[in-house]
Amino acid sequence: MAKKNVQVDTAAGSRSYNRLDMQVSQTLHMAIELYDELNYLLILDHYDDITLFDLDSDPIAVCYYQMKTSEDTITIDAAISEGWLAKLYAQLNRPEKWIVKELGLITNTPLEVKYILHSNQKRNNKKTSKLSADHTKLTKLPQSVQDRIKADIAKKCGIPVAQVDLSKYAHLRTTLTIERHKDIVEKEVQDFLYVKYPRITVDTVKGIYSSLIDILTKRQEYECMPSDAELEEVKRFKGFAKTELTHVIDNAIMLSLPPFDEVQKVSGVDEKMYGIIIMSIIMSMNNYNQIDSHLLVAKNDIFRFCYKIAKYDK
Repeated sequence: MAKKNVQVDTAAGSRSYNRLDMQVSQTLHMAIELYDELNYLLILDHYDDITLFDLDSDPIAVCYYQMKTSEDTITIDAAISEGWLAKLYAQLNRPEKWIVKELGLITNTPLEVKYILHSNQKRNNKKTSKLSADHTKLTKLPQSVQDRIKADIAKKCGIPVAQVDLSKYAHLRTTLTIERHKDIVEKEVQDFLYVKYPRITVDTVKGIYSSLIDILTKRQEYECMPSDAELEEVKRFKGFAKTELTHVIDNAIMLSLPPFDEVQKVSGVDEKMYGIIIMSIIMSMNNYNQIDSHLLVAKNDIFRFCYKIAKYDK
């Protein structure tokens, strides 16, 4: 039997990988942006592309987000025909009792909206607008476009058109781009850390960013989670909470070794004491599992000391 030539669509695989890769960056972008506002829990690629809970334990409210990327244009027509909006609407029927605050479509380009502007004249005018703001409610769209969305959702979800409510829908234009999303979110992490910890070292910042990307990538790639799993299980394997971000930062500061001149400037310790501090850090990390109560106290004191160094501003 003659062998058939099989053509593999590597471009499609690349596009899918790039989109998933960008979802990790978007999740980190949201984690930084919301840090001072919510004690959040973010879930990657389970309930939806990105799911945001208002609390990391016993949440009350939730937002579901679909993320779509393109090097060209993303249109409201595609959002309708591809079923993106209908899929989001189905989240309202989940068995959990969470309050749905938002159903969001995240895109890296402005969302193009084409519609016909009806007038008293015989000829109607075809119009095109673009949603380029960072957040736009879909109830701001022309009524004719809203009617099309409602009709499609009703058809796909098997409900009356009159029952469809678009008040929770929003379009979010991300600041990330396909080409530079990693660079952009890394800069956001740097700016965030330098504001909160003005004396944090460059190496520590880079380490924190790398750790966060690694954690989020592993959470997204985990594929053994049942669709009906309890939230605590989903959180463990697919979630990322504000408390975890804080934990990563605190550990990185703990493990950072401030230069002697920086330590002396803040605390006035001599070089011998500085050496004892550094050795104590190394010992406490190497013996973390066998740590006794005295060393644990010393470790906490060292952490507070390193934290003070990182927070110090000239």
